[in-house]
Amino acid sequence: MYSEQDLKYAAEFRNEIHREALAKVRAVYPDADSVVDRYPVDKYFQKVWDYPGKWYTMVAIPEESRSRKALIETIVRDTLEHYRNI
Repeated sequence: MYSEQDLKYAAEFRNEIHREALAKVRAVYPDADSVVDRYPVDKYFQKVWDYPGKWYTMVAIPEESRSRKALIETIVRDTLEHYRNI
């Protein structure tokens, strides 16, 4: 379904988001080493209808997220909840 290159781009994009979220989590839990992301890597693709009337797949935030900032805040919230419960 996705090429190896597409999956690589999506993983890199997702890792950037995770790094941003982890920096915020570490403000509360300095020893945190990972984040909780409810979206698998394949959710970081969106299909876009574009000229010349063709569907394209692009790497982007999951469609369920309003914005990159909202996605990061969700990941931070989920991760903080996880650390509070362990």
